[in-house]
Amino acid sequence: MKILANQHLYKINEFLPEEVIPDFFDPVRFPEQAVDYDALLINTTTKIDNSTLPDAGNLKFIATGSAGDDHVDKDHLEKLGVKFVNAAGCNAKAVAEYVITALLIYATKNQILKENLSVGIIGCGNTGSAVAKLLGALSIPKIEYDPPREIRQKEFRSAHFQELFDCDVLTFHTPLTKEKNYPTYHLLNDSWFQGKKFELVINSARGGVVNEQSLIRNFNEGNLGGYVLDVWENEPLFSDDAAKNSLFATPHIAGYSIQSKLKASQIIVSEMCDFFRMKPVHFAEPEAVMIEIPEETHSLSEILKALHPIAEYDGEFRKILDFAAEKKNEQFYKLRTGFPLRNEFSSIKIMEKWIEKFPLLSSLGIQSF
Repeated sequence: MKILANQHLYKINEFLPEEVIPDFFDPVRFPEQAVDYDALLINTTTKIDNSTLPDAGNLKFIATGSAGDDHVDKDHLEKLGVKFVNAAGCNAKAVAEYVITALLIYATKNQILKENLSVGIIGCGNTGSAVAKLLGALSIPKIEYDPPREIRQKEFRSAHFQELFDCDVLTFHTPLTKEKNYPTYHLLNDSWFQGKKFELVINSARGGVVNEQSLIRNFNEGNLGGYVLDVWENEPLFSDDAAKNSLFATPHIAGYSIQSKLKASQIIVSEMCDFFRMKPVHFAEPEAVMIEIPEETHSLSEILKALHPIAEYDGEFRKILDFAAEKKNEQFYKLRTGFPLRNEFSSIKIMEKWIEKFPLLSSLGIQSF
C-alpha cells in the first residue's frame, strides 16, 4: 500500500511495516497528490476540509500525529467515507511538564511556596488529567473543572465554576469551540478578574481559549501576576504585545518531546495497521539520558531550565517579535520544527546530589546516577 506522510512526523519510517511504501511531503503546502494514496499521515499544520480535500480519490484513511484535531473537518471526512484518527494522549505528559515547569519557575521567582499555590485545571481530558497527576505528586492543591466530561463520564465530578475563583493559578486544556453548550472561545476574559487577582495563567491548549487582550490589560492593571502562552489567537501570527508581557512565550511546543513524538507516530501507525489489517512493527523506546548540571547552579529554576527548554524557546521566540507578517509566519514555523526535541523528565538522569538538594525533582520523575 502507498502512504503519504508529513516529513516531520518523528521517526515514522521506523514504525512502518515492510509492505508500506511511504512518500513524504512538506506541510508548508497542502499535498494535492494525497488523493492518489491509500493513507495520509499529517500533523496540525495540514488542514483538512472541503476546500483542501473536496473529494477523497483513493484515500481511505487519514491520521494526525497530534492529540488535537480541530484542524480536521471530521464530518466532511465521514461524508467522504474516509476513516480518521488522532493520536489522543500522545503529548499529555509533555504538556503537563511544561505547565509544571512554568509554575515552579514562577513560584521560585516570586518566592512563593508551591504548597501555597492552588491550581484550577480547566479541561480534564488526557492532558488536564496528566497535569492533575503531576500536581498531586508535588502536593500542590488543585481542582478540576470540566462539566462536559462530567456529563460523559458518571464517575467524574467537575468542580463548580465559582470554585475557580478560589485558585491562584489557572491552566487551560480545552479544545477551541464556539458551540452553544460550553463554548471555550475567549473562555477567560475580563469578567474573571472582577474583584479577583490571579497569580498565573497558562494557556497551552488552543489560541483563542484565552482572550489575549484581557490578559495584557489585567496584567498591566495588577490583576494578574504573570501569564504563559504557548498558543496564539492568530497562530502562526501572534500578538507582539501579548508576547512581550508574558513570563514565557513559546511557539506551540508544550507537547513536544522525544517521547511524545514517538508515541504519536506509534499510535497513528498502529491505527493505520489495524485499519488495513497489517501487523505493526515493534519499537523499543530509547534509554534515559544523563544530563550534567553546571556546578555553579544554585536554584531550582536554574535546574529546571537546564532540563527543560522553555526558557530557550522563549529567548528565540522574542527574536522574531516585530517581524513583518510573512517573515513572522516563516520564523514561527522554523522555530517550532527546527528546535532539538527534549526528553521528558522520566527519561532524564542527573547526579544524586541535585536530587538530594531539591527532592521535588524526584517527584517529577527525574532519576539519579
